[in-house]
Amino acid sequence: MRVIIFMTQFYCLSGAERLAVELAEELNKRGIHTDILSMYTEDLPGVKEAKQELLARGIPNIYFLGMKIHPPVRSLFPAIFKLRRLIQKQQYDIIETSMMSPSVIASWATLLGNTRHVTGVHDVFRWERQNLAQHKFWIFSLRCNRRNRYYTISEYVHDAWKNYSRISDRYGRIIYNGIPNDCFDAVSERHSVLKEFSIPDNGRIILYVGRLAKRKGCDTLLEALAPILDQHNLYLMYTGMLDPNVAGSTQMLYDMQQQVEDEKLGHRVQFVGYRKDIPRLMASTDLLVHPALIEGFGLVLAEAMAAGLQVVASNVDGIPEVLESTDSIMVPPNDVHTLRDAVLKTLHHSPSEKSQAIEKGKKRAEKFRICNRINNMVSLFQDILSGKF
Repeated sequence: MRVIIFMTQFYCLSGAERLAVELAEELNKRGIHTDILSMYTEDLPGVKEAKQELLARGIPNIYFLGMKIHPPVRSLFPAIFKLRRLIQKQQYDIIETSMMSPSVIASWATLLGNTRHVTGVHDVFRWERQNLAQHKFWIFSLRCNRRNRYYTISEYVHDAWKNYSRISDRYGRIIYNGIPNDCFDAVSERHSVLKEFSIPDNGRIILYVGRLAKRKGCDTLLEALAPILDQHNLYLMYTGMLDPNVAGSTQMLYDMQQQVEDEKLGHRVQFVGYRKDIPRLMASTDLLVHPALIEGFGLVLAEAMAAGLQVVASNVDGIPEVLESTDSIMVPPNDVHTLRDAVLKTLHHSPSEKSQAIEKGKKRAEKFRICNRINNMVSLFQDILSGKF
């Protein structure tokens, strides 16, 4: 079996991109030749370094389709033919995509060919939200290639996708996201983390992990905690980069930074950007808060539980599925007061309550080990190639 993972980019990993890279790495470890294809060019900042790192970690080949970021529609046609030539030359059996633009290109490039296209659905899609011409063309492209298959990351996403795409669920499977072993192996380095971020020994750290996007409720978290940071000696740490592609996110971040400045909370609230040591931070902090408004799975929730970190999250979409059978507190989205109460309640857990919550979280996280996801992906690929699916 020969596989190629087609993604937008791999130099700034978050969510679906990281899952794509991990899939390529793990498949190669199992002896399944798996290459990576980026939609963009090699001359973007950080790409050459990221490429060398991936090659050193066992990825045989990394290719570039050469498209611009936010490419014009006319560039799709040469991209389709270029991809078609690549998959024919390299004789790939499977091409996997997890993002809209790559899945459109792959659907047409594999039409009437031998290579099978598998697309991962990682988001909650609804026509009242995603109804632009590009979304309609995406669904049209997927439907035109009847040999396409898909997988979704949760039961909630599966049901939403079936209603959105009108593609029969007999062409899809549910495969939960997977988290790497370093989340389970994370060890607290609290002293060094406190020192790095100039936080006193008695301070308590509230951690947010993910892209800074309006749909993630970042501003709700700040609004909820700003009034109590000094009173309860709390420090709020945002990790992740701004996602300017999500409507309202750029203005949201500006307003948040302005609030921090106006209320003189610079010593209490930090935006630390993209980090490669998330498991270390999770194992060294006091609470993860994930106040998303829309969330198909919530990979950071599974990661936090594996690292032994308590969780407060919104009670939306696929999150209850991930936090099932745990003591994590879930609250309505955009509810500032309930979120604040949930954070304080969790921070004031007794030692036994905290220990029990962490134990339940770690047990639940076992379901999401990366080996389980890879086993299911391999089975999916094998069933497709054998004609069982």
